[in-house]
Amino acid sequence: MRTDKKVEGYWIESPTVFEQQLSNGFIYRREIPAKTNYPTPMPNVLTEEEAQTIYNLIREKEKMANCYGYMGLSSSRITGERLGNKEYELDEWIWPGDFAEHYVLTYKVRPTEEFLKWIGYDIQK
Repeated sequence: MRTDKKVEGYWIESPTVFEQQLSNGFIYRREIPAKTNYPTPMPNVLTEEEAQTIYNLIREKEKMANCYGYMGLSSSRITGERLGNKEYELDEWIWPGDFAEHYVLTYKVRPTEEFLKWIGYDIQK
């Protein structure tokens, strides 16, 4: 991912969890928090209508954007399921390929105000 661009739809990494069963039967569990400055996605913020409108606007931008594929798959920060490996780039913005469908449309995560303005969403609604 290029760092000279504005990013949208990138989230905090999942924490790393280590577990080990001890000889006395207890399980030692240690969670190491992710080190990142990215936010945590907040589901169920948008209404169905808002999510559909924002999804459509993002998809229009994706038609004009450069699309890049990377090795490996990303993981949903909401469900943990495996997602895709694409990234879109247009103007000064980059965002992951699954952002519109998975996060906005399915889980109704609201993009940042700056991104909403850029895609042409009327934030006064």
